[in-house]
Amino acid sequence: MLSSVFAKNLYDMRRGLMGWSISILLMNLWIVTFFPAIRESASALDQYLQNLPPAFLALMGDTASFTTLEGFLSVELFAFFWPALTLAFAIASGAGSIGAEEESGTLDLLLSHPIPRWRLLLEKFAALMVFSGIAIGAGLLGLILGTLFVDEAIDLGNLAAAVLSIWLLTLLFATLTLALTGVGLRKGAAAGIGAGVAAISFLINTLGPLADLPETLRRVSPWHYYDGGAALSEGLSLGNSALLAGLVIAFLAVALFGFQRRDLAV
Repeated sequence: MLSSVFAKNLYDMRRGLMGWSISILLMNLWIVTFFPAIRESASALDQYLQNLPPAFLALMGDTASFTTLEGFLSVELFAFFWPALTLAFAIASGAGSIGAEEESGTLDLLLSHPIPRWRLLLEKFAALMVFSGIAIGAGLLGLILGTLFVDEAIDLGNLAAAVLSIWLLTLLFATLTLALTGVGLRKGAAAGIGAGVAAISFLINTLGPLADLPETLRRVSPWHYYDGGAALSEGLSLGNSALLAGLVIAFLAVALFGFQRRDLAV
């Protein structure tokens, strides 16, 4: 018998955790190995980038380039692909953390033990933090192994900063869907809203300048504070990271408040 909700959740997620971690590690390692071949045609590829429509350049970010490993990783991984993968499991896990157990009836069994609701939810949130941290950390390991394999140097501090930014963005959307189930939405609805917010806010931030959207609207998007590829060259933005962390705490507070006060469908 596992001693805590936290341990039980990690145990229940062990197969998914192993699958995501290995997949992201191998994906990142594989992508880094392409850089030496890409660099041989870097000038032509950079020229091609400059000739792309502004919408495509906006999606790739300001650091898009193939002449450096940092620029290459910014285009291939950090601009969209890696965050999209991590948000997929974050949104599903956040929505299912409370929602799946409530819909299956096992939440009633958990709450029959002498454990307050706030502690149950905090332990589930801690399991989400560890799950996402291990999976994203495996991706970081894959990048480091890739640089060793191709004998390319990269600033490890900046790389860690970029990965931290992904983790904070991941936690934000995981906590958003956790909050939605905490206030009473069903798992499917919470996951759908979380995915919709992630997609719409991404488009608002990246394509906003092309559509002449107000700068204040872009600042509402969490993606506006995601450093991603920029951190590979410029390092960590403490302000952006603090704001993302603050939003995580705010959504967690909403989840606690809603879960503590509402009637459960069990």
